[in-house]
Amino acid sequence: MNIYNIITKIMNKKSKVVIKIAKVLAPILGSRDIIDSLKSRVLESDVKSVVLDFKNVQFASRSAAHELLLIQEEVSQKNKELSFENTNDDITKMLRIVAANRALPKHEKPHFKPEKIDINSLRKEVLA
Repeated sequence: MNIYNIITKIMNKKSKVVIKIAKVLAPILGSRDIIDSLKSRVLESDVKSVVLDFKNVQFASRSAAHELLLIQEEVSQKNKELSFENTNDDITKMLRIVAANRALPKHEKPHFKPEKIDINSLRKEVLA
């Protein structure tokens, strides 16, 4: 049975679903592609609440974390809920870093315009 069928079978059962990521996807989430296999099933289902259980998931890459947060955002726009549980410290940190980077606007580089100033004229101003 492939991933799509497993997820569909799980999601057809209840209004709240817990998906064990390590069993259904993998214990190492190395790319957004593996998370993308989950996306359409979560978005298209009638389930109002999906919990992604990260027990036994050892690692999530930055791109996988980004995709998870994008899915969470899309799910909330459809008046559904997607939550994460049993994330280890590394996965929690990665999700927080990615979320913070998405929330903060990128700043332009500061413009630095140095001026030549005679040190003696500065001394005179300070001592006067």
